[in-house]
Amino acid sequence: MSYTYKVKNEIIKKSSYTTKEKVAELRGILEVKNAILEDRIELKLESIELANRVYRILKEVTTLNIRVKYLVSKHFGEHKVYVIIIENQHGFKDLLRILATCKEDQLLKDEEKRVGFIRGLFLMSGYIKSPEKEYALDFFIDNIEIGEELFRIFENLHKKVFITDKRKKKLVYFRNSEDILDVLVMLGAIKEFYKYEETTMMKDLKNKTIREMNWEVANETKSLNTGLKQTRMINYIGKKIGLNELTPVLEEIAFLRLKNPESSLQELAEMIGISKSGIRNRFRRIEAIYKELLKEN
Repeated sequence: MSYTYKVKNEIIKKSSYTTKEKVAELRGILEVKNAILEDRIELKLESIELANRVYRILKEVTTLNIRVKYLVSKHFGEHKVYVIIIENQHGFKDLLRILATCKEDQLLKDEEKRVGFIRGLFLMSGYIKSPEKEYALDFFIDNIEIGEELFRIFENLHKKVFITDKRKKKLVYFRNSEDILDVLVMLGAIKEFYKYEETTMMKDLKNKTIREMNWEVANETKSLNTGLKQTRMINYIGKKIGLNELTPVLEEIAFLRLKNPESSLQELAEMIGISKSGIRNRFRRIEAIYKELLKEN
């Protein structure tokens, strides 16, 4: 069972939506697949659950005669296709006028209509990946105008949304967990919202822990490399001129480093009670002596 199926299944099972939401959802479902024709409405669906939902909503918002039939399609393997048909009849134009009340300008003003419209588009064309894999929510929309309308609606809501063309369709998509969580709430998938949120929190915590561990390892490696470099310089100075030729301050830090080759500069500073910058300055002077000796030899 895919994660997309789980989300859609939760949405389909829920029926406590307002009439405005249902009409807007119906418009999204019909227009995303170009099902509204001049003389009829003809919608093809491969999900019997979704077909039942669309049929139920149609019966609630209109008294028109509705035909339902199913075909057996052998395209990409044998499967059933459910076809919902409303022929041109008395009251047909009234239904079209009702659907027209859920156009873009109204969706931007009315939250109920906007939520219903987005839900309809998701049920028909939405795809969401499990947050355990990656953060991705996609709308693959056949109707170019509807794809662009959806993109503008999300933009108006200040969501970080993207749009592109893919396989002759409009792809409207999200790639960040915060906006995906907002859309899940909008769709009415509350159970999956909480599961998604919990997974993202655990992933963020895990990533934070890994970053901190990597930072600690990097710092330890840096301290070790610094200590080895300084030890090598001190040994060279001792071999060439003897450490007793250094000033007392530099001699002290030289012997301290030889005894503690893996300690950080901060740890060395704490051992002799001076600042880290003071330790760094002493090693700079030792490095200058080391380079001078290299030139001479």
